[in-house]
Amino acid sequence: MDTPPYEAYGVTAGITFTFGGLKTTKDAQVLDSENKDISGLFACGEMLGGLFYYNYPGGSGLSAGMVFGRLAGTSAAHDAANKS
Repeated sequence: MDTPPYEAYGVTAGITFTFGGLKTTKDAQVLDSENKDISGLFACGEMLGGLFYYNYPGGSGLSAGMVFGRLAGTSAAHDAANKS
C-alpha cells in the first residue's frame, strides 16, 4: 500500500454491556466485596449482575433497563425517604 489514493475511516470501540455486572440485593442495592450494602448505590439495566453470563437474548437489554430501572428507582426513593 504505497500508491495513493488512500481512504481513512474513523473507528471507535463501544461496550454494549458487560457479562456479569454488579452484585445487588433483591432491591437492586449494590453490595461490596464483603456482601454488605453500599449506602445509596443502586444498579439497573446492563450493570445489574446475574442477568447474562455467556450470552443473551437479543433486545433483552432494554427490558432489563425498564424492569430493573423501576425497581432500582423505587428502592432508591424509599432509601432516601428513610434517611430524611
